[in-house]
Formats: sequence, structure tokens, C-alpha cells
Amino acid sequence: MFKKRVCFIGNTPATCSFIRREILRFLDAYIEAETWCLQESAIPPDISGIEIFIVANRTAMSVARPYIPENKRVLLAARTVSIENLDKLIRLEPGSRAIIVGSSEETSTVFIQIIQSLGFRYFNLTPYYPGCPEPPYDIDIAITSGLANMVPSRIHNIIDLGGKGLDLSTFAELLEYLEVPRTVLNDISHNYIEAIINMTIRSERMAQNNAELKRNMEAIVNTVHEAILAVNEDNQIILFNPAAERLLEIGDAVGKKMNDILPSVDFTPCFVAGDSIINEIITINEISYIITANPIWDEKRTVSGVVANLRQISDVQELESKVRRALKYKGNVAKRTFKDVIGKSQELSAMINRAKKFARTDLTILLQGESGSGKELIAQAIHNHSQVGTGPFVALNFAALPENLVESELFGYEEGAFTGAKKGGKPGLFEIAHKGTIFLDEIGDAPIEVQKKLLRVLEEREVRRVGGNITTPVNVRVITATNQDLELLVETGKFRKDLFYRLCTLPILIPPLRARADDIEDLINYFVKKNYNSKLIIDDYLRDYLYRYNWPGNIRELENVVNFLFTTAGPHKVATVANLPDYLARKAVAIPSSPLADSETSLQETSHIRKIPNSYEILRSEFSAEGALEVIIIMLKEMYDAAVLNKKLGRTALLKKLQSYDQTVADHKIRRWLKVLGNMGFVEAGVTRQGSRLTIKGEDFLNYIQKIN
Repeated sequence: MFKKRVCFIGNTPATCSFIRREILRFLDAYIEAETWCLQESAIPPDISGIEIFIVANRTAMSVARPYIPENKRVLLAARTVSIENLDKLIRLEPGSRAIIVGSSEETSTVFIQIIQSLGFRYFNLTPYYPGCPEPPYDIDIAITSGLANMVPSRIHNIIDLGGKGLDLSTFAELLEYLEVPRTVLNDISHNYIEAIINMTIRSERMAQNNAELKRNMEAIVNTVHEAILAVNEDNQIILFNPAAERLLEIGDAVGKKMNDILPSVDFTPCFVAGDSIINEIITINEISYIITANPIWDEKRTVSGVVANLRQISDVQELESKVRRALKYKGNVAKRTFKDVIGKSQELSAMINRAKKFARTDLTILLQGESGSGKELIAQAIHNHSQVGTGPFVALNFAALPENLVESELFGYEEGAFTGAKKGGKPGLFEIAHKGTIFLDEIGDAPIEVQKKLLRVLEEREVRRVGGNITTPVNVRVITATNQDLELLVETGKFRKDLFYRLCTLPILIPPLRARADDIEDLINYFVKKNYNSKLIIDDYLRDYLYRYNWPGNIRELENVVNFLFTTAGPHKVATVANLPDYLARKAVAIPSSPLADSETSLQETSHIRKIPNSYEILRSEFSAEGALEVIIIMLKEMYDAAVLNKKLGRTALLKKLQSYDQTVADHKIRRWLKVLGNMGFVEAGVTRQGSRLTIKGEDFLNYIQKIN
């Protein structure tokens, strides 16, 4: 069959390409379609043999007509937009303002006419084309037909309806001239009808979905126990739920002003500044409520209303009480992970790697480390890294609990087990830790009788409450910790040998701070950031001193020192040794003054290098002859430990410390010895009840008598 040649003449390449595809979609069997784009060439291509010309608009016609032979048929195209894209316009609110983007004044104007002819006469449309001034700033919608690149950059709400195709009337005229069977026109017509039906179906589905969404929202709002209400831009009530009607005692309130119905509810901040009202307290009918209100924004970013919810303060208080009661029993949570372990030293990294490997097992772990080295932090990190990390983490410190309470806390008790036992009994920590971890800190202080029962629990994995005869199976990961030498305690009979070997299945030694000095600066920065959200500048001399210091109180002592430095030096100022606590500042000044001291010499070594006065030996001999030397050493050590925490010790506290060492001493002797030590300059006595503090000279004396002894 001989195909006739058809040429479409348009202004832009996009229009020419779009119309050519559309024509061939229906007439490929009957024609050969060519195009002439006026933007690319004002001179026509070879148009010999063209049967009919279709021109996009009058502007294109005025340019192309002189080149078209008089005997050729020319159609001025009637254009329309794709029906399939019209639902984008349906979603716009009536009265919306928009620019209509075209390649020329004519195309923009015709585009507006097309949109209005399709029934969209309720929009405020402004033509926009090259050469137009910037559209008004209250217009934030652009409607275009494949020319999104021409939309002003400040407008982001772009509705692209796709290319403008040929109207059905133009197709009918073209088919009549080409003498194409009318069945083809029926196919084109059916395509138009199908597009309209599909758009109608989508619109109907959208309406159904909106109706269903509305029903669901109403159901949700109506079942909420809090009062919910909403107003429009005129502050008129448009919605409230049954809870609002009941609590606020509002009946037929829809359509009425909020300030007439509830004068104490003021949405002015929402309307004027677009601000939310967050948890403010108001009074309605002599009842206090907590109100939260948020503005409703429309597509033009203006406030079109406000939605609010109100809760009675009494309900909030009751909820808070329930939460606190629940947390009391369910708050056994490990908050720390290995990410919270600060430092990158080789010693610390090796310990963490071992702990992570052990965490993946269900075997008992023993953490060994000095006081203040971070044993509980590591225990929590192991728990969170383990397979029971989602379970409870329960901790008990044997040193902090009276001996007569340890057993009932660990294993629980039945009702009536002892005087004051709670009605109904109480579960022990092993039961609470089921499917989780129990952390037994300072295990070396566990009473012998408790050690025996603890061993049975570890072996049999079941507990029996105090006063009960029923055993309860428990699945618990056990982590223990101590700062004592358990082997020495075993040798002296203070710790069960069989329990020791049960606990130290997987031992982990936590390095003291002095063994990982490379981490000190990271720790200082961490504590300053955590406690003050700031930075602390440290001079080189102080930094060197902190690196060389022995840190007997470990990380706990370092944090105390950091707090002291930050408080005395202040942020953004350089901290020096003058900002250290007294017990450290004296050492920092004394050591460099010694001619024999150098940067490689430890503080302990330099205290022995200095020449020892004869008075030290005389006093040591006198205390020894009196049989008081051991007591004096204990007193000086306890005052030294207190100084680490920047504290003083009074006579009463010293007596209690001595009693813990099985040393019974009369108060008058303590008073006399403190006076002697004070006269020698070894102790600074506080006024009234402030206690005594060990001096740097007293530390020298302590080191001397310990070495000699």
C-alpha cells in the first residue's frame, strides 16, 4: 500500500517529536510522518512530495506558510492535553493561583483556553513565557506541558501535564483528507473515551479512599481517651471527639468560636507565628489540663487551622506513678556498651578484645581490677554484647550490703520467712535476672555461708528462697568482679576454693590507669565533654605530670581531678599544676625540685631518693617501741587514700577504719598520735570536726616506714 507523506510543523523539538509519535501511533499503516522544527531551522527541509501539512499554532503558520506550496492542504492543529494527566489538576483547590508556562504568548494563552475548556474554570491562571517578568511571589504553582525547564527556579510545585496532543477534531479532518477507513477514527475515539473512564475510575477510587480514611480517622479519634479538638482559620470549632465532649463539657460546639466555648484555650501563637503549644497548663472548669496544639498548614504554607489535645494533669500524674513503679522492678538495664569504654591504648584494646570473645559464651566471667578501674562498665558492656543482651542486667555489690541481707536479696524469701518479711514473699535477684545477667561485684566480700549457696546455684542453675522448700530453675549469665586477691583469700580460708575455680572460668584483668597512660588525654576530654560540654586546655608540664602520676584511685580519681581542674581553671583557660587539688599540687611541685629526679623516675622512686631526715628514724623507733607502728601505718594509709578523693579523716572515722583491721585503740591514743604527727608536719589537723589530711612530708614518712618495715 502506498503511504502518503505528512509533515508536522512546530516551534520546539519536544513538540514535534511528541506529535509525530502520536500520529504514527494510530496512522503508521497509512502515512509517513515527518517534522519541521522552527527552532532548529527557519528554512524548511525537503518538503517535496508532502501531501498535507499540520501546523502547531498561528505563530508557526505565519513563519511556515510562505514555504508551503499553494496546492497543498494545510491544517491548523487544534490541541489538547492528555486526559490521563488531568487528575493532577483535580487535586488543586478551587481558586488556586498558577502560572501557565508556554514557549510563547500564544501557546500560553491557548494552553489556558484548553484547561478552561476542559471545565477547570475555577483557577486563577496567568500566562508565562520567555520575556515575561517574574510572576508574583504569592504564586507558587506552575502548570506546564513538557516545559518544566522554563519554570522559574523559586517555584517548586510543578504540574507537568505532558505534551499537548492533537484534538479529536484535527484527527477527523486529517483522516477525511487521507481517505483512511472510519474504523481508525473509532479507534482514536475509543482511546479518548478509555482515558476519560480511567481518569474517572481513579478519581472515584481516590474519593473512596478518602472516605475510608476519614472513617478510620474518626474511629481512631473517637476511641482516644484524650480530648481532641480542631478549629479552622477563623478559630471556629470543626471537630471534637467524645472524650472532649465529656471532659470539657461542650455539647453542640461545631461552628462556634473557640474563645466563646473555651475562653482559656488560646490558639493565638499558632495563628500569628505558626508556633506549636507544647505541654502548657491551663484550667477549664476548675480542672487543670496539659494542652498541646499544632498549626495545620495548607499547600500555600499558611495556617488553615489548629488541632489540639488535652489531658487532665491527674491522669498524667497517675501515669507517671505507674511508670515509676514499673521501672522500679523492670529498670534492670545495662546502659553501657564497649563504645563507652574510652581509650585506644594497647593494654585496653587487648582487654576489650578478650571481653568481646568471652561475651559470646555463656560461661562465668571474673573481672579483676583495682577500685575505680571500671569493672561495672565492662560488665554492662559484656552483657550488651552477649546473646542475653536483651534480657535484664541485675547488679549486687557485696561490700555495700549488710551481711544479714545478702542471702534474701540474692535468693529471695517466702512470706513469713523472718520478722518483717513482705507479704507474699519476694523474688531474689537471680530470679529477676532470669534470661539475663547477674553482676556480683566485690565477690571477695561475700559471706562464707552465702558462698556455699552461691556455688550450688552456679552448679544446679536453680534457686530456693529463704524459708521455702521449692526450687526455681534460672537461666542466668553470671559476671563477678573483685579488687582483692582471691587466691590469697582462699589460702587464708576467707573464700571457698571450689567457688573460686567455678568463678574464674574466664578471668579478665582490667588494667589500672597507670598501665594505660596513653588513654589519659582521651579520658580527660571525655569527662570535660560529658560533665560540662566544653574543653579543657592543659599546659605541657601538667600533662606530663598527669601521665607520670600513679593514679591509685584510677579512673574515678581522674574524673575527680578533671572536675577540680575545670572548676578552678575554667573553660578556655590553660590549666596548670596550680589548679590541681592540694594533695597532687604538692607532689607536682616537690618532685622537680629534687636534683636527682628526672622525667623517667616514678613518683614512688623519687620519694625514696630524697635524703631521709634523722627525725623519721627516731619517730619510727619510738612508735615501734610503743607497739603502735602498725596502727600508725594504717592511719597514714587511710589518710592517704582519703586525700586521693580530696577528703579528710576525723578521729571517729579513723577508729572505724582501725576496727576493720581488727585493731582496737583508745580514742585518747589516736588524739595523742595525731598531735605528734601534726607537730612533725606529717599531718594537717583541721579545725573543729573537719578531720586531718596527710601532707607531702607525711607521705614521705609513710613510704619510709613501709620500706623499713
